[in-house]
This record gives sequence, structure tokens and C-alpha cells, in this order.
Amino acid sequence: MGRPAGKFADIVGLLAVAWVLAALPLIWAAGVAVMAGGAGLLLLRFPWLIWPALAVALPFTSGLTIGPLSGTDGLLAVAVLLWFVNGVRQNTLRLHMGLLPAVFALYLLALLLAFPNALNLQKAAEAVIKWVQMLVAILLVQEALSARQVRWLVWALLAGGVLQAALGIYQFVFRIGPPHFLLLDRFMRAAGTFHQPNPYAGYLGLTLPVAVAFLLHCLGLSLKRATASTGTALARTRALGGVVGYGMVAGVIGLGLLASWSRGGWLGAGAGIGVVLLFHSGQMVGGAALGGVLALFLAGGASAWFIPTSLTDRLADLSVYLGLGMWEVVQQPITDSNFSVIERLAHWIAALRMWELSPWLGVGPGNYAAVYPDVRLPLWEDPLGHAHNTYLNVLAETGLVGLFAYLVLWAGVFGWLIHQRRQMQGDSWNAALILGVLGVLVHLSLHNLFDYLYVQGMYLHVALWLGAVATLATGRTPGPTRQIEDVNCPARPF
Repeated sequence: MGRPAGKFADIVGLLAVAWVLAALPLIWAAGVAVMAGGAGLLLLRFPWLIWPALAVALPFTSGLTIGPLSGTDGLLAVAVLLWFVNGVRQNTLRLHMGLLPAVFALYLLALLLAFPNALNLQKAAEAVIKWVQMLVAILLVQEALSARQVRWLVWALLAGGVLQAALGIYQFVFRIGPPHFLLLDRFMRAAGTFHQPNPYAGYLGLTLPVAVAFLLHCLGLSLKRATASTGTALARTRALGGVVGYGMVAGVIGLGLLASWSRGGWLGAGAGIGVVLLFHSGQMVGGAALGGVLALFLAGGASAWFIPTSLTDRLADLSVYLGLGMWEVVQQPITDSNFSVIERLAHWIAALRMWELSPWLGVGPGNYAAVYPDVRLPLWEDPLGHAHNTYLNVLAETGLVGLFAYLVLWAGVFGWLIHQRRQMQGDSWNAALILGVLGVLVHLSLHNLFDYLYVQGMYLHVALWLGAVATLATGRTPGPTRQIEDVNCPARPF
């Protein structure tokens, strides 16, 4: 049985090489073919390495598209193929079922129920496939990686965030971007490789809480060893190195997020970090920190002694989104200062009108843009691809049934993560990861009130975080789980 699988892999490899030779100049094609051959041999020997590679490359390859397919889709297909070939070779093909697959299957069922209502079947199929990819990534990561190998996946996810943040900071400082991103006549809103600041901020916000969780974990170990004089000198040095390393990672990602100038990104990140502080530091300290962060982002009028006026002005109109009277706002004269607010609210109203067309099952997954011309407000002709509010987008496309399944999905994931964290004993690296992923989902849930983050590979980014936790939950490490603090808090984050 292993030989047919091997032949299939050979055929795919030969087709890829043939495409490279035909599409590129000869010298470039030769170089790419040599590198691809070396990478292929490495992956055949260590197939689990495809997952860290996918994690770090995801924000870059998602923008490389051929028709409806992206480079990230290609990497995921390679990962599935490697898992299959390796499983056949070792006779270990299996899938671990549990709560996560069940809640994802429930939402997929809701998408399929809404599918017949779709005007654009291709967009509907793409929307369904996106969630199938998330489920596949979660299932295969926990089968392809051991508990120790999952650390490389986590570090690769953080590395991708650092690279994107560094690129965004460069764009911000050296004013690299389209003219309409110009900011304060001196800077440029950062967008990384996402082409837009809001999804770029969403990606960084879906990474930052994990870096903060590891920073707090290493800081706690370092302080414990410094005050109690426990552990060896090497262990204390590694813990301090972890503080410095993860501190730098969190700092760079935080600066990149700030450079995006995305209010939704700031609000989501503030809530995500606040939850990490809440669970890590206890209810009193964490609650005070969470309250302070939320007050800072919601008030929008903090003292100029502490926050630059440009930041408070940026946050001042958040109350419009959180309040009532959308109709009154969209009827105001459009100016440069209120354009983005009115545009977003106009799409919210369009989504509600769309929902009224089919309250129970919606207009079909992925079909917001297809139906938008029938429900749009005057002056707002561009559908923008989504409603700039995930919950309204889900309601419009899949109706009340889909929205219910969507809420059950993420409520189940939150409950599963909290249960997994309670299973972890002590202040371990594993517990810090789960806490960080909780913060990631808080950011996702809050930022999705103002945007739609299931674009440009970010849905797979979330799936890889969940797959990492699922790997720890299955406990595939041979022998007893080791709680060695020197390993839990390495001197370098990746």
C-alpha cells in the first residue's frame, strides 16, 4: 500500500518541477528546482517540518494567488499529502476525534444547509472549503506532531508575527504604501503583506497574546528563582533569556500593531492581553489590568499627559459603533474624518437587509458581495467583499441557523480551552500556550465586531494555534510528560 502513495507523491513532484521549468528563466528554474528538491528530501525524512514552514510562511504565501488558489493552499495540500504518505508508510493513518471536530462539523452543516440559496456557487464553495481547511489543519497537526515538535510550530507562528511586524514598522517609518494610507503627514499606515491595515492588525492581534503569555510565564520563573535561589545558574540564565526574548517578540509585534492605526485591532489586542493578565495574575490584579485596558480603548478621551492626542482622536468615535442610531449616522454628510465610520455602518445595514431576505438560512455562504447590489444604501456601491462585521456577515449569509451554529462553535472552543488549561499542572509552558490562545480567540471575537478576519490565511493561523493545543491535549509525548522549567522557558523564543 505504501508504493502507490509513493508513486502519487512522485507524480505531484514531477508536475511541480515541470511547471517551474516552463514558467521561469532557465537559471532561475534550475535554482528553484535544486532548492525544491532539497526541501522535498528533507520533508520526506521529517514530514512534520511542513507545519512550522506553513506557519511562518502563511502571511506571505496567502497573497500569492493563481485564480482562487493561494500559495498557502498549496502548502496545506503538501502537508496533507505528506501526512498521508507517511501514515501509509508507517501504517499509522488515524484521526483523533473530539469536541473540536464536533463543533466545526456543526458549523459546516449550517453552511451546507445555506448552500442551495447561493447565487454564486463558486464563492459558496470557497467559503465552505475555508472551514474544511481549518478542520483538516486541526486534525492533522495533532497527528503529525508530537508534544515536543509542537514547540517549533508555536515558535514559527511567533516568527511569522515578528517578520510581519518588522515589515509594517518599516512601511510606517519610511512611508511605504499607497497615498491614502498617509498618516499625520509623516508616516504611513502599516499593512505588511496584507495590502490593508485592518487584516494586518488582525493577524498581529492573533499572535500577540501568546507572546505576552510566554513573557509572563518566563518572568514568573525568573522572579521565583531570583528570590528563592532555586535551580542552577544555567536555569536562571535561561529563564532571564526567555524574558528578554519573548519581551522583544511582544514588543516588536505590539509596535507593528500600533503602526497599523487600526482601532478594531487595538481594541481586540487590548482585550486579548487583558484576558491573559486576568488568568495569569489572578482576579484582583488581572481584573484591574483588564478594566484599565478596556477603559483606555473605549473612553477615547484619556489624558494627553499619557497618550498622544493623535491616538485619542483615533479612538474617539468608537462609541458610534457601540451605540445606537446607525441610520442617523449614515445620513450625515460624508467627510474625510467620518468616511470610514459611515462606510462600515452602511455595510452593517446592508447585511441586516440581506438577512431579511432569508431569515433562517441566509443568502448562501460567501455570497455577501453577490447579493449586496440588491440591498445596498445609495452612494455605497462597492461591496468590499464582506460586511465589516463577522456576526452580521454570518447572519446575512447563513441566517439564524448559521449564526447559532457559529456561536456554538466558538463557545465550545472557549470551553474546551479553559478545560485544557485546568488539566495542566503548575505554571508550565503548556499552560502558558493555552492561556495565550485564549487571548487570541478573545481578540478574534472582539475584532470581528468591526471587521471580518477569515481572510488571507488568517483562518488557518487560528487553526494552527488550536492544533497546537490539541496536540498537547492528546498527550502524544512518549513516556511521562516532563515539566522541566529549563525547557519550558528557553533562552531564545525561536
